Amino acid sequence: MRKKIISTTCVLLGLFSSLRLCSGKFGTPITDDVSKLSILKQNIPSDYEIPVSYIPKEVAGTCWVVLNIYPLEQSLRKLASMFGAMSSNKDNIIVFIAMLKSLRFTFDHEELETAMQVFQCHYQEKNLLSGLYFDYIQDLLHAATQGTSSFSCKPPPCLNHQQTPGKVWETPTSVQHFKWPSCIS
Repeated sequence: MRKKIISTTCVLLGLFSSLRLCSGKFGTPITDDVSKLSILKQNIPSDYEIPVSYIPKEVAGTCWVVLNIYPLEQSLRKLASMFGAMSSNKDNIIVFIAMLKSLRFTFDHEELETAMQVFQCHYQEKNLLSGLYFDYIQDLLHAATQGTSSFSCKPPPCLNHQQTPGKVWETPTSVQHFKWPSCIS
């Protein structure tokens, strides 16, 4: 019964957040739940490697947060799917997925898609040890709260103009299950 109440509360919060985002009044979607990262860090074995696509700070510049939100959200979804429905780890991971999603909705989706496509050749696939992975999430969320992210950055030239076969980056609007909220004034 308690799980149902918590789930209902999360759904309602998500709906109200969506309404707030559609009204054009953006606040920071980062909450005190960031402290749950230390719980996840303790619960997941330190030698466990978690796959993530990312662009390093030195390559992305001021676009670092913007360019890494969606890939990190996808990585967290994959990680959450590894846990059972009643897992507290899954519940904590879902909080971060919602946080990143809310943050992503504060950006213009067309600008985000364009930026991700322009930087496409700079994305790297890496398996991070769980501690480094959660530190990376914390760094990204901290940078997001600082408000230093923007779309005003130019990518360096691509080093490898040939993409690996089968390695096509899916931008948020091209993902089948992804939908941007329709905000009607």
